[in-house]
Amino acid sequence: MSTMIKGFSAIVGLIAILISVAFVRSPINPEVWEPPKNPGFTGGFAPNSDLASMVLLPVPGHGPEDVSCTADGSMITGLEDGRIIRMTLDGSFEILGDTGGRPVGLQAMPDGSVIIADALKGLLRLQPDGSLQVLANEFEGRQILFADDLDISSDGVVWFSDASQRFSIDGFMLDLLEASRTGRLMSYNLATGELKSHLEGLFFANGVALGPDETYVLVNETVTGRVHRLWLKGERAGDSEIFIDQIPAMVDNISFNGEDTLWVASPNPRDALDAFADKPLLRRLVGGLPAWVSGSLEEHFSMVSAFDLEGHLIKSYGDADARLNQITSVNECDGKLIMGSLISNSIGILELPHD
Repeated sequence: MSTMIKGFSAIVGLIAILISVAFVRSPINPEVWEPPKNPGFTGGFAPNSDLASMVLLPVPGHGPEDVSCTADGSMITGLEDGRIIRMTLDGSFEILGDTGGRPVGLQAMPDGSVIIADALKGLLRLQPDGSLQVLANEFEGRQILFADDLDISSDGVVWFSDASQRFSIDGFMLDLLEASRTGRLMSYNLATGELKSHLEGLFFANGVALGPDETYVLVNETVTGRVHRLWLKGERAGDSEIFIDQIPAMVDNISFNGEDTLWVASPNPRDALDAFADKPLLRRLVGGLPAWVSGSLEEHFSMVSAFDLEGHLIKSYGDADARLNQITSVNECDGKLIMGSLISNSIGILELPHD
């Protein structure tokens, strides 16, 4: 019996040492934060199978996080290995270029170039000949660590998010655990090269979309399930506010269909991180453990949501089987929803019902 007790004590001691080491080596310094109200998946957010009929279009690689529709009906996306590709609905593709980083947000331009938010390289422009131009990769003497998503105004101003000033894409889960709230909304003027920061202190700044008549710009705050609005024109120009609140899932990219609907992609429920909000010591410990531990907080999940121009939910779309797992972008193009995913090998395409 004494041998068993000694063996058990040794195991307990070893576990205690491993926990202590993980706690000390953890690169994060979490603080308590208070999540916004989480209504859960009820009412308009109740689970459904409206995404179950989507068609999955395989891509020649991994991780088509964002998909930009073009005037000719093709789609442009970026892959995990840095390639920027153009695809058609029949699955054919061509390689337009390679950022050498991790493209996560992009938009095709009328001149054939592509503006890219690259999580490792900053804000880039890929020219039609395949050459690459760095537009912005630092601000006020510090590197832009995590350029994430973007939208571009008619007068050539690129509105883009910098998700975190603490961690880049390889450590995105560390930022979520730490709750650094160092995300920001920025702009870059293509004509003048002027770079500005407009909103600071965002909890993982993510999707960006200009609203009707470019009167305002929206930016998603991933962990809180919120969408912030910054007014650009009129009497309220320069003011900001929470535009959409209490989404029960994290929010990634956002898009405007040009008429009456805002689309929001949600890669995961909020529950796990909400539950850890008042447990900074536990979060610090998890941050020092192997990445698969924090990765276990992610779920097999698919959801996109439509909101009207007042920020009210119109409808959410889900899929219990999550065939396109963790949807990170959604754009409405020619009567279809085009969806991307950071962790998938496919683009999702859903025909919207005709009125």
